[in-house]
Amino acid sequence: MSIFVSRSCDLCGAETAEHLLTKNGASYCRCGSCGFIYTDQCAEDSKAANADYFAATLEQYARKAGSPRKQAAWRRILASLEPHRRLGTLLEVGANVGGFLAAARDQGWKAVGVEPSLPCARFAREQRGLDVRDGVLEEAGLPENAFDVVYANAVFEHLPKPGLVFQEVERILRPGGVVLIDTVNWDSYTRRNVGQEWKLIDPRVHLCLYTPDTLARYCRNAGLEVVRMHSHGVRFRPNHAPPLSGFARIWEEVRKAPWSALSRFTLKGDSIAVLARKPETSGN
Repeated sequence: MSIFVSRSCDLCGAETAEHLLTKNGASYCRCGSCGFIYTDQCAEDSKAANADYFAATLEQYARKAGSPRKQAAWRRILASLEPHRRLGTLLEVGANVGGFLAAARDQGWKAVGVEPSLPCARFAREQRGLDVRDGVLEEAGLPENAFDVVYANAVFEHLPKPGLVFQEVERILRPGGVVLIDTVNWDSYTRRNVGQEWKLIDPRVHLCLYTPDTLARYCRNAGLEVVRMHSHGVRFRPNHAPPLSGFARIWEEVRKAPWSALSRFTLKGDSIAVLARKPETSGN
C-alpha cells in the first residue's frame, strides 16, 4: 500500500493515510492512525450522484416501503426502541420516502425526519403526510434535548463528515435518549468473500466505511455511551451474480446459515448496528 497525504481523517484528525482500493473511478484510503476508511471523492460529486440515484429509484423505494416484509422489520425495530420512549419523540436521519416514519407514527410516536433527496422528502410529505424536512441533520436547526430516539439506517456511509452528525445527534437527544445507527461493515465476512465486487463497496457514494471499533469510537468522541452492537448477513457471491435455482440455491442457503449465525457473535455481518445513549445528567 502506498502512503500519501490526504484530507485529514474525520475520526482522529491524522493527515496520513494509505491507499486501499480504487473502484468506479474513485478510491478509498485508510487512516494510518485509527484505521478509519474514507474516500478521496469530492463531497459535492457524491451528493450529486446520490441525488440522481434516489430520484431515479423513488418509485422502487415507495413500493418496497409498503411491502409486508419491510413493515414487519420496522415493527421489530420500533418494539426494541419502545423502552426508551419518554417524550414520545423520534427522529429519522435519512427518512427517504417515509416508510419507517409512517410505521413509527402508527405506533404513536411524534415522528420527524430529515432527508437530503428533495423528491424523496416531498413524497414523504405529500403522499404520507409526514413531517420530513429537506436537507441534512446538521443544518436542520432542531431543538436541543428534544428526542427520545434518533434512528439512521444506510445513511452514515454516505456522510462526508460523520463527526459533525454524531455531535448533532448528541445535542438533540434528551439526556438518556438513544441513537440507533445501522451501516456498512468493512470488517465483514462478505467483504472478505467477495472483495471489492461487493455492491456496498463504492467510493463514489459510500464516502465512509466503518468497523465496529471505528463506529464505537465515533460514539465516544461525541459523548455517547455504547449500549450494544449487533451484526448480521453474509454473502458468498457478488450482488450482480446470476440468481441461483434448485439445489444450488438450497446449498447456498445451507452454506450461509452457520456464517450468518456466527456473524452475530463476531460482529462480522454485512452491516453493523450500534445503540448508543446520551448520558443522564443531574436533575433529569
